Amino acid sequence: MYGSKIYEEKLDALSLQLSNTSTLVENSLDIAAPHKLFEGGEYYDPLATWTPEEESKVKMKTDVRLLGWLSVMYFGMQLDSTSMANALADNFLHDLGFDMTEYGNGIMIHRICYLIGGLPGQLIATRFGYRYLFSGLMCAWGLVAWTQAWMQNEAGFYVTRALIGLCEGAFAPLTVMCLSGFYTNIELGFRIAILSSGINIAKALSSLIAAGILNMRGIGGKPGWFYLLLINGLVVFVIGIISLLYLPAGPTRTQSVLYRKPWFSEREKVIVINRLLRDDVSKGKTSTKEKTSLRDIWNTLKDPALIGFWFLALIIYMGKSPVSQYLVLNLRQLGFTRFESTVLTIPSDFLRTVTVLALTWSSGHFKEKVFHCIIPGCIEIPLFAALLILPPHGYSWVRFAIITLIIGSPSSHPIMASWISVNSFDPKKRGITIALFGTFHEIGSIAAAQIYRDDDKPYYYTGNKVLISICAVSIVGLLIHREVLKHINRKKQRAWESLSEVEQREYSKNQEHSIGNKSLTFRFCY
Repeated sequence: MYGSKIYEEKLDALSLQLSNTSTLVENSLDIAAPHKLFEGGEYYDPLATWTPEEESKVKMKTDVRLLGWLSVMYFGMQLDSTSMANALADNFLHDLGFDMTEYGNGIMIHRICYLIGGLPGQLIATRFGYRYLFSGLMCAWGLVAWTQAWMQNEAGFYVTRALIGLCEGAFAPLTVMCLSGFYTNIELGFRIAILSSGINIAKALSSLIAAGILNMRGIGGKPGWFYLLLINGLVVFVIGIISLLYLPAGPTRTQSVLYRKPWFSEREKVIVINRLLRDDVSKGKTSTKEKTSLRDIWNTLKDPALIGFWFLALIIYMGKSPVSQYLVLNLRQLGFTRFESTVLTIPSDFLRTVTVLALTWSSGHFKEKVFHCIIPGCIEIPLFAALLILPPHGYSWVRFAIITLIIGSPSSHPIMASWISVNSFDPKKRGITIALFGTFHEIGSIAAAQIYRDDDKPYYYTGNKVLISICAVSIVGLLIHREVLKHINRKKQRAWESLSEVEQREYSKNQEHSIGNKSLTFRFCY
């Protein structure tokens, strides 16, 4: 009796496995063969099956070998911004004879050049690959960051910030491009969230390190910020060199100078390629390396389903941007010491690490974008209002607590990155979209750098009123964008239903690859 029951349970499990395999094969047969120049196209197999354990092993390898090192690279990228912010705690402005306005101009120049460097870098990588461009840019800005230690005047500050901005501009788009070749769309958002969390951890660690390095002030007649910029620049350069020798060129070309063996076996390469194509058929529609024309950029800019993203990119991150950029300086103005101002930046970094992971996981779990992106603005508005209510003197620790909660509120960036990636459909358009989103984001950052003005310090009542308005507009913008996408989906559905079954089959069979997200069978997510 007992043996018969076990036999029946095993039989049911086997039947379920065969049923799932049959469904997988049936669905995969609908996926057309990838483009002849698509990397890994030789591993395309519509009949390939694999177990969850095999897929988990592939993802684990990718997480450790790719995501792990990208986290180190992001740590290096964060060293530049945190070292400049922490330098403010060591009388950086006074030593160089700057005021708040000149420092703000330097940030603006950095952001403008960051904006300029983003799109060209993405287009070059789309055509020739990201492997050497990715790490080469990092080496370049590491060298420039190292030379910042010797700047003595306003001109030197502006020039170094400009060069670093040009090199850093393509970093985030190249990261998304690299990850999208290894992860499915759902996995992509959470991996970006992990990198974003890594940034916050890096900020916290670099602040601790900076607190020690800044105590070197007076050694060799140099200020503490001299050694901070010197050491951080060298660290970034070394990370760039290692990246040059380590990064893979793609999921089936993972050998490098430092890692001679392929990351994946032949069996695992089949899993990597086919699971990506079955998750997002658009990834196989074009060559891995595609030429991009000005017409491609213009067509992406005017895409009705993407226009809302450009507006959102301008404003959605502006809420916490000024507070974060001037955190150390604000804490000094509130009466905290140099050491306290540096160390007190750590709680907000750790808080944002937790909140961004939680928000991104929730978005992936519930398969919802818009309302999750609204949450940060809903948190920030009452916190800015609390800063306006406080009287103009005292309450330093209360202000610190509110500022920490503002900066520590979750970021919607990982959700937005995966959202625009899915809605772009084909790889070439996806690369352009991500780069343009970053460009508009930097335009917003340039504007955000001017919200906190020198005549409004140290409590920035006027600036905080502006930030409340921006948060409110971003919430409304997200809701409008959601309705636009729903309208386009309904319009496509009506057009699709107006076709006969024969016409539907012919449409699915004969539509050109270039139709992309305009296809009647494609639905925008929100």
